[in-house]
Parts: sequence; structure tokens; C-alpha cells
Amino acid sequence: MSKGLLFGFGFALMAVSSLFGQASPETEATIDDLKVSPMRIPALQEVSGSPFMTTEYKNATIHLKDNKYVADIPVKFNIYNNFMMVKMDDGQELKLDNFKSVTWDEKADDGTLKHYEFAMGYPEIDKHSDRAVYQVLSAGPNAHLLKYISQKVEDANTLGDYSRRELVKSEQLYLYIPGKDIKRIKASKKDIAEALPALASKIEEIAASNNLKLKSESEIVTLVEALNKP
Repeated sequence: MSKGLLFGFGFALMAVSSLFGQASPETEATIDDLKVSPMRIPALQEVSGSPFMTTEYKNATIHLKDNKYVADIPVKFNIYNNFMMVKMDDGQELKLDNFKSVTWDEKADDGTLKHYEFAMGYPEIDKHSDRAVYQVLSAGPNAHLLKYISQKVEDANTLGDYSRRELVKSEQLYLYIPGKDIKRIKASKKDIAEALPALASKIEEIAASNNLKLKSESEIVTLVEALNKP
């Protein structure tokens, strides 16, 4: 295994440990240990856009709820149906059930690695059950910053008399306090402070020292990462 892959895999293990507070290391399992089920993807004829986050499957590490992991599994996130798909050794495409998190790294054009993490098991909110899948933007002992990505079919504006439908993506941010509440937030310092009242003064201090307006996802990620530092 290359040094890059070892680093990426080690980062994934540290991320899931931080996310769920594991004290003991995970043990390796096999693809047969995955909980999967057949899936039905609605036919979206005459609808433009893709229901998937990526066109191709990504090789990922799947972290299970019994403190095990399965490495190098092809996955693809279905935004429209909000579930993670896996491709089995025999080519079957199945829905992944009852996982803790799914992580993978992608190399950008400049050679840097971007880490992706999706998780389930968070408290119910906004009609999302505890089986809803969120993208984890940042996580630690004080707060988890989550993004719920969804799609719906809408009529598209056209120049002619014909009608066209397309998949429209929406994103919503949430803050989860480990062991406590999950709250929907907007990109504003006031909203974030109200979601994390015990950390309000620290939020103000970090925002001021880093010149954060907290109007963008990237700035909120920077804030949450700082809030989780010792």
C-alpha cells in the first residue's frame, strides 16, 4: 500500500473515531459483513440531471456499528433517495443499510486530498429519521457540522412552448451537539450561537480573531473545527 493510501486510510479511521468517540481501534471485516438490501430507484424519464452525487463509484471505507470496517468498497451516494449504494463483487448494486459512516478521499487537480464522509444515526429532525444520511463537514467532541443534500423534480423555465422537468438540488446545514440535540441552522453568526449557546462566547472570539463572517459553508467549517480543538 502506498504512503498516500496509508495516510488517507489513517485519516479516515481518525475521523470516524472523532465522530463517534471510539476508544478502541476498529477491526477489519469483509464485504459479506455489510448489511445491504435491494433498492428501487424511481424512473426519471424526461427529467434532466442526475440523482447521484458522482457519476462513478468511489472506493471507500465503510465503518460499521459493531466497531468494524470494510475497506476498498465501491460506493455511490443517491441524493434523490438519500441512501448510499454499494457495488458488490458480483456486480449487483444494492442499498447499504445500518452503517456508521462511509469515508473516501479524492485527489484534487492541485494534488491535495479532499476528504468525504457520510454518516447516519443522528437524531430525528425536519421529518428526517435517525436513518437519514448526512454529509459530515466537520466533527469533534463539541459539535458536528452536517449537510443534508436533497433533490426534487421541478418544472424548468424554457424559451419555447415545450415543458421540461429537471432535478433541483437543495442543501441544509445542521449542528449536532454530541449526545444532545441536533439543530437546523442558517449561515449566520446569530443562528450558530443560538444553536450552541454554551459556546456563544467562544464563537464570538473565534469569529473575531479569524475575521469570519460565517456567511459561507467554508467559514462555518473553519469555526466548527476551531470549536472542537482542545
